[in-house]
Amino acid sequence: MTIIARTSSTSRVSGMARRELLALAPAIPLALSGPANAAPAADPVGTIVAEFVRTGRVDGISAAVVHGGRTRFHNAGLITRGDSTPATERSVYEIGSISKTFTGLLLAHAILEGRAAASDDVHKYLPPGYDNLARGDRPVRLIDLVDTTSALPDNLPDWRQAIGDAKPEQIPFIAAKLLEGYTSEKLMADLRTASLVDTPGAAPRHSNVASQLVGIVLERLYGRPYEALLAQYVERPLGMASGVAAPSTALVAQGYDPNGPATPALTAPVVRAAGGLRYSAADMARYLAAQLAARDPAIALTHQPAWGAPDTGAIGFHWMIAKTADSQVYLRHGGGTFGFSSYCDFYPDKGYGIVLLANRAGLEGALQSAADAAHDALFGRPRGLAALEAALEQSRYADVAASVADARRRFPELHLTEERVNGWGYRLLFAPRPAEAKALFGYNVAEHPDSWNAHDSYAEALAATGDREGGLAEYRRSLALNPANDNAGKMIAKIEAGQ
Repeated sequence: MTIIARTSSTSRVSGMARRELLALAPAIPLALSGPANAAPAADPVGTIVAEFVRTGRVDGISAAVVHGGRTRFHNAGLITRGDSTPATERSVYEIGSISKTFTGLLLAHAILEGRAAASDDVHKYLPPGYDNLARGDRPVRLIDLVDTTSALPDNLPDWRQAIGDAKPEQIPFIAAKLLEGYTSEKLMADLRTASLVDTPGAAPRHSNVASQLVGIVLERLYGRPYEALLAQYVERPLGMASGVAAPSTALVAQGYDPNGPATPALTAPVVRAAGGLRYSAADMARYLAAQLAARDPAIALTHQPAWGAPDTGAIGFHWMIAKTADSQVYLRHGGGTFGFSSYCDFYPDKGYGIVLLANRAGLEGALQSAADAAHDALFGRPRGLAALEAALEQSRYADVAASVADARRRFPELHLTEERVNGWGYRLLFAPRPAEAKALFGYNVAEHPDSWNAHDSYAEALAATGDREGGLAEYRRSLALNPANDNAGKMIAKIEAGQ
């Protein structure tokens, strides 16, 4: 659950969120990225977490690396600013939207036990009065709730309407106040009048309401509270502490917003299934090890693509499933709350995974970049990607398509996604190397002509090189493909105004 600065559960984030995420990538020390085919290096995660604290980006951070059946912990900083308590693997952090994977796992257990079917219409588990949870003849199904295609609104109540002209540091307290006393019963009452934002099953979108609804359905299926199901099916079998009970205050990290002020804890029971769980790195290491082993059939089910395909980006039971640049499958999820950020990913074929927990909001992208850097340092960068980068640097990105074709002939496993090329282009744009970025974004548009995201990025690079007319045309194309792209609308107005 990411309440303040939300990022999408897919690669297609909003224009502004995408820029903020990608701008963080250069902050990871480049020295940690190993050469292609490098032998596994000494664990670099300690250096990475120390860098977060050294540069003042967090007050406390904890990480767990699971590899080959072994777990290593790395911690840096303090769990509370001005205190002397260091962050350790036992420090407790809010894990945000990673909570959704726990809720998805509980639903997988219910499905395997025959209590429900993934294809069930959600109306089957609700009282009368929810005819709004359908568009045309397509109702919201249980699987839509966990593969993020439910088309349900993101949050109920919509805290954004209560913000008004509040200062950024006040927003978490306003949102927390709205959640006080907001029960599942009130959520269900509000859900009766909610509108779907799209046809269910059409496209992934972040929705805390969807996971909250799964939690409610699970309680009805079992006749037991969500926290009891969590303990029975996940926490006790894996030896984890409770994610909902109040741990010792000496272990609980204080959260802070991106600019530094302390934030309220996210403890409202109604949000538990979507983003209200909190665990230590030690707890999350056990969870990660279980994901890698996948001996539990329910865990294995959550890893199966329910929407999309790994080649272009898939989603299981909340796990995002993708391929690396050398075609290795990996799964990931991140999250954030008022004052915390989290990220985890794992590579089943390598027996490797990492989780990072930080007591500062807005760092999901930075934590993902850190995880990527750690992976490359440990396993080496993909040979095909390294060869392509070298060729493009030598040619100054003169013919991206030809360079890609040549690299693929030599390295057939080379896998370039729209998201990967887009991130690469933004790193060039921020360098700043706008001409090279324009060439890379232009290639992405040619490969993905129907992607509003690709056209929006290309427009930005064109404008950065002085081609305002070209940028205007690309922004218009992006807006035509996605009328909800607010960034394109704003940039069109700005260019037309001569700014």
